[in-house]
Amino acid sequence: MTRTNLFVKIAMAVIIVVSVFTIVKLQVQFNELNTQRKQLIEQVKTYADVLEQKQEQLEEPFDDEYVIRIARAKLGYHLPDEIIYYNDLN
Repeated sequence: MTRTNLFVKIAMAVIIVVSVFTIVKLQVQFNELNTQRKQLIEQVKTYADVLEQKQEQLEEPFDDEYVIRIARAKLGYHLPDEIIYYNDLN
């Protein structure tokens, strides 16, 4: 009878240790996934803002002001009568 009780106690102790180990491991995984989820949500918000800006750019009319703005920003062009000042200060 005592051998059976000892065996049951050892088996229960092993089950409890394994259960605690599994719970801790799952909690660590949960925390990592939660952190990753928050980072991904922030990325989605950033990309949504970028997408909104790009959509607004696509909806702008293709007129002279648009062409001038793009030529200035992307190509560094300027109008012939403009005076350009360069500044190397930070």
